Amino acid sequence: MNLPRVARTLAQLHPLQVLARPIALGGRALGRGPSAARPPHVRSDFAPPSAAFVAFAEAERARGRARLAAIPEGSLLHAYEGAYGYELGADPTVPAPTAWDAPVASHPFPAAVRARRLAVAARLGRPGLAAELARACRAVALGLELHLLGNHLLENAIGLVCGGAVARGIEAEAWWRLGSRILSWQLPEQFLEDGGHFELSASYHLALAAGLLEAIELAQVAGREVPELWRATAQKALAWAAAVRAPDGTYPLFNDAALDAAPELDQVLALGAALGLHDAGATADATTALVHLASTGWVILRSGERAWLAFDAGMDGAAYQPGHVHADALTFELWIEGERAVVDYGVSSYLADRDREETRATRAHNTIELGGVDSSEVWSAFRVGRRARAQVCRLDRGPAHLAAEAEHDGYRFLPGAPLHRRALELSERELVIRDEIVGGSTSACSRLRLDEAALQRRSISIEGAQLAPERSAGVWHPCFRQPRAAIVFSGRGEVRDGWRSGFRLRW
Repeated sequence: MNLPRVARTLAQLHPLQVLARPIALGGRALGRGPSAARPPHVRSDFAPPSAAFVAFAEAERARGRARLAAIPEGSLLHAYEGAYGYELGADPTVPAPTAWDAPVASHPFPAAVRARRLAVAARLGRPGLAAELARACRAVALGLELHLLGNHLLENAIGLVCGGAVARGIEAEAWWRLGSRILSWQLPEQFLEDGGHFELSASYHLALAAGLLEAIELAQVAGREVPELWRATAQKALAWAAAVRAPDGTYPLFNDAALDAAPELDQVLALGAALGLHDAGATADATTALVHLASTGWVILRSGERAWLAFDAGMDGAAYQPGHVHADALTFELWIEGERAVVDYGVSSYLADRDREETRATRAHNTIELGGVDSSEVWSAFRVGRRARAQVCRLDRGPAHLAAEAEHDGYRFLPGAPLHRRALELSERELVIRDEIVGGSTSACSRLRLDEAALQRRSISIEGAQLAPERSAGVWHPCFRQPRAAIVFSGRGEVRDGWRSGFRLRW
């Protein structure tokens, strides 16, 4: 065991995560799922749902089926997603979930997602769900994931308020109040000033924003008072989603994002618009734009109708939630004429295996690797020790170009404490990348990953630094474990008390 690395990892955790972990492990060891006896009554007197709410629920059913089919059977992730209840809807011919013999069914996270799906199904007119809703909400209430915090605890709270909204009785009121208290505590903690979720993954952001929207709709139709904090947070989260919406309607794949891991961005915006929380006209693309999401640390550059770029120039994730951190400081993705061309590696595994290592490694991203090591100390499946600290240094909007410059200190532990500084300059037909390593003496490798199909469909030239295709075949994963062919270019150099390099993409 690497004790210094473990110590660096533990030092960043929230005290509550450490204190609550023995309780969580003890509760899981007891193992038995909650009883379905004497469940609260589930309401049946709802007003008809909006077309947007119905469409969103049906889209989630379809996405859940496709997602589950793509995940390897026998894995914990497959078991979790199989327990989410995405198969539910208004159709009474689809059996209510009865998979409580599966060990993961009573784990708080899948139980919370299932509680929300059950509540939505009840709101759509599906009868006979009281017992399963009670089991799901009881599993959450008895096992709140305080040892994890982050998106898990927020999903716990959303599941409880959804269950409490559609049911009546003393126990339903307890679910509502417990979930509401957690949301009052965690929404300001987890959603940043610019509206982004603090784990800095667009997938988790959209999943949580969608859950909050469903909670708001269910509360409204049940006649419950919706706290203003919920609405204000949802509005900020929707504005952030609109800001990171790429020309093809997708989003950047930084930090464990995958296109099948969350509702489609436009569907979330449509549900928000139906609830009066988002102006649909605000998603219209500007011809030229420079957007700095300062709390998230992302910079969005758009030059005319041809080029759209997302630059990851901030911190690598929530301070005490390491699970979805990648060692990708100063990476970027580029869309050319509406198509993703320079691509993020995506997510190929959630297991502690070589695929997971590759998913999170600096070498898998469009940035510079120094000394053959990662810019953030990612290890195991969901751990990180030493972290890169990045910041934006300059933004410039010229008459024909947009520019952003940032730096990070993730390699400060190497001799000479080298600092990586990167400047991007985008115009309609070219991107100029300038990299500088300040200080240090080590090796450097710059990499660029392009979607092979996009490269074949259009003429893209790479000029400047000695970048050449790597011998091994490259891939990227727009959806979880669904590889597409990529071509990876790399260029190497030696840092001797500093180093400069750069290249230019033209199309």
